[in-house]
Amino acid sequence: MADVIAEDSQHFVAIDMGSNSFHLVIAREQDGLLQVLHKEKRQVQLAKYLDNQNVLDEVAIDNGVQCLKDFSQRFSNLAKTQVKIVATHTLRVAKNRQSFLKAARKILPYPIDVVSGHEEARLIYTGIAHSQVLKQKNIVIDIGGGSTEVIVGNEKRAKHLASLKCGCVSYNKRFFINGQLSKDAFKQAILAADKQFAGLSQVYFNQDWSLVLGSSGSAKAISLAISEITDNGEGITAKNLLALKKHLINIGSIEKLVFEHLDDRRIPLLAAGLAILISFFRQLGIESLQAAKGALREGVLYELAKIEQQNDIRQRTLSSLTQLYHTDSNQALKVTNTALTLFEQVTEKWQLTDYRWLLEGACQLHEIGISINSKSHHKHGSYILENSDLPGFNQQQQQLLALLVGNHRKKINYLSITIADETQRLAFFRLLTLLRLAVLFNLGRTSSSYQHIIVKAQQADFNVIFSGEQAKHNELLLQDLYAEQKRLATIGINLSFG
Repeated sequence: MADVIAEDSQHFVAIDMGSNSFHLVIAREQDGLLQVLHKEKRQVQLAKYLDNQNVLDEVAIDNGVQCLKDFSQRFSNLAKTQVKIVATHTLRVAKNRQSFLKAARKILPYPIDVVSGHEEARLIYTGIAHSQVLKQKNIVIDIGGGSTEVIVGNEKRAKHLASLKCGCVSYNKRFFINGQLSKDAFKQAILAADKQFAGLSQVYFNQDWSLVLGSSGSAKAISLAISEITDNGEGITAKNLLALKKHLINIGSIEKLVFEHLDDRRIPLLAAGLAILISFFRQLGIESLQAAKGALREGVLYELAKIEQQNDIRQRTLSSLTQLYHTDSNQALKVTNTALTLFEQVTEKWQLTDYRWLLEGACQLHEIGISINSKSHHKHGSYILENSDLPGFNQQQQQLLALLVGNHRKKINYLSITIADETQRLAFFRLLTLLRLAVLFNLGRTSSSYQHIIVKAQQADFNVIFSGEQAKHNELLLQDLYAEQKRLATIGINLSFG
């Protein structure tokens, strides 16, 4: 890893020593954004080797130290490196944790911060807040190996923090003995979790949450498992959690579980994590949950790099991409101004008010593929956006942005536009119309005389009204508009001009 990174830039390393897995993240700061260079996860399972007297077995110590030794080789030769190591629940409660910390210090010459449950929860929320757009009232659950953190916060920071004594590794040891998946095992695990959630303060109950997020590996694994046994596309809902529980009970044994898209090491912990999540839904009246972007390690990284959370995470991401791919900022600004001129005139008729940010983002990024190949830069731009880590954008938003950039010029690839929701599909076609026309009006890359075009929209009709001699003698523009008229017709938009 160290040999791959040649630049003499500031690097930041975060190591999260969880009760189930150890995580390593190496990043560098670029234009105010952390660019992740390497991620690695090892399932050490410290909690598995913690006995009833909270003594950590020597096997766990050896496994953990070996993992840290391997991690150290990933960044030991990097220049200008800051390292932060945090440990969570198992090392919080282990009576012999000093034996582990002493052995680890011989491998890595950095202090290990054994964080409290509340500090762990705060760092989790910080990582999420730097990685996606949050809303006014959010609740986050992070099911770890030995503990579960529940956090309430707003768009910027955590407001209420709780750390509960229930985790997927500890509950697996306690309730799913010998791998048996019975009704009684689930009942006992859920009742035990109920007692934990019931102890939360009143602020966690009877709330109309704007956003409910799950930030742990357990939530992601449960989401994948649900997608394999159901075809309703609803993700993590109360109904789907119970359907997954029924499926596991019917299988009857952890050893017999088969999930194509799950890591084999995660499958044995699925039932325990599911029991905790069912209790969370039941006790707090949750209806559905989304997988979060970001977690504790991202929180550690951003605080280590002293990068303050900005109000608009999306804009920080967009600005970083434009600089990384050396886009023409003047041209992007011209296209943006034209697009917004069109947008403001039709947003009410076309019901696009909530999509302004998406149109602006596509305008800023429409040429990011030029550095790869100018002839097909729309295709390359789409690929970049589909396969990049975009803080501030969820998976669906990232897809829409990539589709806009990929179809902003030339023939519209109708088959690539796989948007199931009809309302969102219609909004996408309308946004694409505005983007394509904005690009068309600025093809000359000179000061545009079309910034104040009058347009009118009605359902599928879009009419461009030129003033005076604006386009009368511009044969090239008229040819482009006739060609565009045919292309937009393929997505049901009737373009007229004159």
